[in-house]
Amino acid sequence: MSIKETAKKFYYTRSFRIIAGVLVVTVFVTMVLQSATLVAISRSDSKSDAAVNYLAENTEYVNKNRPQRVLDYLQTLGPQETLADYYQLASTQIAREEYAEALANIEKCIALYNNEGRELYLDLLLKRGCLQVMTKDYNAALKSLDLALAEDPDAADIYLVKAQIFAEQQNMGALVQSLTAYLQLVPGDSSIRSLLAQAQFTEGNFEAAGEQYAEIMERDPDAQTAYLLGLNAVQKSDFAAGETALTRAIALDDSFDGIYYYRGVCRMSLGDYPGAIEDLTISIDKGDMQQASFYTRGVCLLMNNEYEKGLADVQLAAAGNQDEEVTKQAELLIAELEKAQEQTVPVGETAQTMEIEPPAAILPTDTQALITEQ
Repeated sequence: MSIKETAKKFYYTRSFRIIAGVLVVTVFVTMVLQSATLVAISRSDSKSDAAVNYLAENTEYVNKNRPQRVLDYLQTLGPQETLADYYQLASTQIAREEYAEALANIEKCIALYNNEGRELYLDLLLKRGCLQVMTKDYNAALKSLDLALAEDPDAADIYLVKAQIFAEQQNMGALVQSLTAYLQLVPGDSSIRSLLAQAQFTEGNFEAAGEQYAEIMERDPDAQTAYLLGLNAVQKSDFAAGETALTRAIALDDSFDGIYYYRGVCRMSLGDYPGAIEDLTISIDKGDMQQASFYTRGVCLLMNNEYEKGLADVQLAAAGNQDEEVTKQAELLIAELEKAQEQTVPVGETAQTMEIEPPAAILPTDTQALITEQ
């Protein structure tokens, strides 16, 4: 091989190695940048994640494409001096869910703020409040959010973030106030109105909760709201309204927990024993609230002069272990039936002469659990 050929081979080999090295470095840097510019935060479908939603929707970096995020990230690698520098760095940290680090930089932005604009100041206060929520510093968050409200009392997002805090703290009174304030600004938000109804229900304000559900049905009717409206009516012992609402819900979607059981209770309370028996049989066949359904169907059968069938259902309820209250009621009813038999009351009159009440004692716990879970 000539010197020229040897030199040529060396050149090509060396060039290949250089190119390969450049490729390795490029791939490595690309991987680092991809990792560094990764967006972990995303908007939640739940309005109860108000802090996350505000950060996701109001952090420009989160909504940029990857090349733009790479450029923004590279700019954060130098020293931070200005408000804009710290704001950009905080934005990248919010995107990666590095909330404590982002909070520290938003604090620096607020310290550097020098009347650059009311909109920016409001955004900084809101971001600080949301980040304090994410780091579970709720007292500090409420102070930041109240400062933001002082800047703009009509900023609806602030009330939602405050509502998230009060929900975490299980402060139902403050939660109701925040949701009510939000709805005064955004009256058509049915999902928030449903949350308000649940909070009012939890407080025991069934009348107010029913009004919220009724308004949703006027604005944006759906099966779940009809179901919740029905449960709320049952809780108030308004069985006619409950039967109407639950019938409407069943026509749209009969998959909700206890829906046939509760309509059966309504029909029983209205004296429609055959209709109640039909609903409670469906509930039993579906395996839905079986113990309570056996008990209530048993009562209906007794009231419908079907003593043997009714007694059998009540005995099944007494043997169940799903709900202690139902077991106790069933046992008490069996004792009363046995006492009536001992007094030789004619079988056809037994159920009619006894005071058999709808199982109202088990309704509050059941309906409250179902409504607050929706």
